[in-house]
Amino acid sequence: MRGGFLGFLGEVESAADIALAAERGGLGAVDVSPGRILFASENIAVRRDPDGAIILGDCFSSRLSGTRSSPDWGNFVAFCARGSELHVERAALTGMPIYWSRRSGGVVVASEAGAVDFLTGPSEINWDYVAASLAYINLRCAQTGLSAVQELLPGTSLAFDGQAVSIRPTWTPWDHVSARFSGGFSEAASELQRRIVECVSAWSASRCDILVELSGGLDSSIVTAALKAASADFSAITFATPDAEGDERIFARAVASHCAIDLAEVEHDDRWIDLIALPEAISARPGAYSVLSGLDRAFADNVLDHSLPIFGGIGGDSVFQFDTTVAPILDSFRRSGPSRRACRAMRDVARASGATIWEAARLSWRAHRAGPRLGWRRDLTYLVEAAMPARQPAHPWDADAQRFTPAKRNHVESIRRILDFLDRPGRWHGREVFAPLLSAPVVEFCLSVPSDYWYVGGRNRAVARAAFADHLPAEIVWRQGKGRMEALCAAAYLRQRSDLRDLLLGGRLAERGMLDAPAIEAYLKRDLADGEFDYFRLIEIGDTERWVRAVESGVPFGSSFAHR
Repeated sequence: MRGGFLGFLGEVESAADIALAAERGGLGAVDVSPGRILFASENIAVRRDPDGAIILGDCFSSRLSGTRSSPDWGNFVAFCARGSELHVERAALTGMPIYWSRRSGGVVVASEAGAVDFLTGPSEINWDYVAASLAYINLRCAQTGLSAVQELLPGTSLAFDGQAVSIRPTWTPWDHVSARFSGGFSEAASELQRRIVECVSAWSASRCDILVELSGGLDSSIVTAALKAASADFSAITFATPDAEGDERIFARAVASHCAIDLAEVEHDDRWIDLIALPEAISARPGAYSVLSGLDRAFADNVLDHSLPIFGGIGGDSVFQFDTTVAPILDSFRRSGPSRRACRAMRDVARASGATIWEAARLSWRAHRAGPRLGWRRDLTYLVEAAMPARQPAHPWDADAQRFTPAKRNHVESIRRILDFLDRPGRWHGREVFAPLLSAPVVEFCLSVPSDYWYVGGRNRAVARAAFADHLPAEIVWRQGKGRMEALCAAAYLRQRSDLRDLLLGGRLAERGMLDAPAIEAYLKRDLADGEFDYFRLIEIGDTERWVRAVESGVPFGSSFAHR
């Protein structure tokens, strides 16, 4: 096991094999106490509090983020005793992963699912979870694709009393939605800028030779500007495809020049994408994105030093409430009635979407009549309904969601979706990766900002744009579009269409009756039409099939990573 931690709660005398596994993984003992033994790698900060708590990882003070934030935030795992219970708490939002499982005498916890699986006996595939992951896309829950391995989700804690395990939430987005920001738009922009810069400063203060993934889009550019404002030691890398829609080098160069940093430019094309091959290493869940395999390979070939901290703008669209529905309009009318502000919100959302105000009004009325969507969207495209779960898996954030407006529910759902993406890209495995826009102080503030603020002036992510208008070139701050990879992915699909058919229709998912084979056959025979992207759905299902085959073939677990 490279890096991370490994622990056991329960009868320490029965944990000899855990100590041996820790030694083989290069982990040292950081705590041996009644009912608990804990090992960690040298590169993880260890803090011992006076009350006996052990905190692993980066743990920052709430003073950074104001009175509405959690007591602490960062990338930490906290171990403590409360009365007769032993507790393990994971930081809110991202942070170091925690996987766990029961075994004789107690509970195994680790930052890598492979360690848990090894120490509790090889797991069988959790087919119920596999089906749920197909029908409810990006709905991450505590279950994993391995029957005996659970994940302790961000913002939750595990309590063990020597007999039973209970999971309790320690952070919920709804507390911060309720703490509605009451200032004006300019005040919101100023506060967002402060939080982003201070969070980036906190993450970067103890790290050097930082490499930022700079696409040239707004979100990664904001992180780059914040690193510059924090006087961090960093450079940037950008990736481009041969077609114009995936080549944003002109924007990345503008940001690099403005911030006076070095920029490495790397090209990659569809020939580097492999939609069929089994992954070289597996994780606890299906879904490593094969469409990103070309980018992953280009990154690996050009960033040879795995010790470099990687920063990026991942999560910006979600955190900055890039909502493509009319929900922000309904939110504004619900809050202020048929007022000037609500009409202005309708105009701004329409302009941001490229629609007329009359189209926005018609769609808003239709959405109001239909009522809010309940629960996670269920997608049965190319699946057999009878083989899919009828109800979505439970998640701690489901509680109280119905009390809030559709716009804020969309906002929270979008954040949940991006959290599910963080351990997918292969290029990040075994590396130290940071998503500073998902830092708790940033997310908490953004959740409190009124939905219509994000569209002021007819531009999406308007508060974020205004926050960094003085720190980035104008062509970055005010650009509306962003780079896309559809042409690259379509070329890869067409090149491997026949192999994809064999993967899907001759695979384990089809064997278990999960796939609508006639519909898949019919689609694979069609020519691609402009603006039609169902092939992404087939590739997505193919990724799950690849994971299932890899598990059954004994492909080893890959190193995890601490995503901040």
